[in-house]
Amino acid sequence: MDATSVQRRDEPAVPSGGALAVRIPGAAATGAALTYLSLHLVQEAYAYDARVCADDDSVCLTPWPVLSFPASFAIALVGLIVAYRVLGIRPGLTVIPPTLLLAPFPLSAALSTVGKWPAVVVGAVWAAAVALTAWRPYRILGLSASAALLLASLIVVYH
Repeated sequence: MDATSVQRRDEPAVPSGGALAVRIPGAAATGAALTYLSLHLVQEAYAYDARVCADDDSVCLTPWPVLSFPASFAIALVGLIVAYRVLGIRPGLTVIPPTLLLAPFPLSAALSTVGKWPAVVVGAVWAAAVALTAWRPYRILGLSASAALLLASLIVVYH
């Protein structure tokens, strides 16, 4: 067995240029779609709560704002698993958790400063940057982009 056919388990094969040109924009499109869906779901839940409780003078709570967060998290998790499996972005256990668990920081920073549509773009950039970390030659680029985005968002959120 020659050295070129042996590959470490944590280093998936680097996709060819054509495959990479589909996977990274696919990850960005998935991130944008899931960001839009999550933001829309949460905003509509709060809007519904405000409409229902507008005429009530006492404490008025509907379950939808509380349930919208775990629902958007579950939808995003299933969406990332399915999309990354279709796109061939592997290993999923190293790409999906940081994409999902750290995304609220850049998304909330973008949403609070510039609005919904730029937050959707930030979600796309975040998903593409984290997806780049799956392959060794692009790992530094992906980590640098995602770290810069995370640092900037933490400065905005906690400033």
